[in-house]
Amino acid sequence: MERVIIKDLFSLNLKRNKRVRIILPKDYYKEEKRYPILYMHDGQNLVDPSPFSNHSWEVMNTIDNTEDITGGLIIVGVDSDDKYRIMEYSNYLNNSAIKTLKRNKVSLIKPEGDEYGKFLVEELKPIIDQNFRTLKDKVHTFTAGSSCGGNISIYLGIKYQEIFSCIGAFSPAYYIVKEGLYEFLDKTIIDEDFRIYHDMGTKENGVFSKIYFNEQKVFHNYITKKIPEKNIMQVIDEGATHSEIYWAKRFKDFLLFCFKK
Repeated sequence: MERVIIKDLFSLNLKRNKRVRIILPKDYYKEEKRYPILYMHDGQNLVDPSPFSNHSWEVMNTIDNTEDITGGLIIVGVDSDDKYRIMEYSNYLNNSAIKTLKRNKVSLIKPEGDEYGKFLVEELKPIIDQNFRTLKDKVHTFTAGSSCGGNISIYLGIKYQEIFSCIGAFSPAYYIVKEGLYEFLDKTIIDEDFRIYHDMGTKENGVFSKIYFNEQKVFHNYITKKIPEKNIMQVIDEGATHSEIYWAKRFKDFLLFCFKK
């Protein structure tokens, strides 16, 4: 039985095809129980190596090795689109993002974070819940991603608090969205039981990453005023770069945080 199921869906909200990878726990076909579920971005790099780093998130190994704590976990990874990735993963675009999109010859440049969010919660989640044995409630539903995928995890996780209860933001690219993100957060009440994991390597761009590091500090200080500090996990990974090899290493800590009693 296949543990990775690939489906291609057409999103009415995004008006383009999206490839989805459903990664099942090792006992899925032996048990009849229902499982918690984690929605992740850049799904093509969760099991298969990224062409940029030659490493994957190794999520299957991690969910197998944490089964005694999680009881098993379904991961739904949504592949990113090279052309539209920044738009789909952003609720705001800074000038550098706009310039990148122009180089990619995108004709209509706009943030698509809201449309991507509707795809996740209105189109994709009902299909997954109908076809797989998921625990549908928010207590057992999480979202996570890296870089721009970390940005959209923060935005959509907090926007849809009735859907998600824990988010993982790995090496977020705050500089792209920070103006729009903090404007959104200023207007949003976050449930005190909501959990936020966020991390950063000290060498995100290969050297000491002062910009990345400072942006993480700003976010941490901001979010501690919104929810109890016990529901926040901040990780600073000494020497880590902007790569799947380090996100894979920290992925277990995120899962354990989400399942912490």
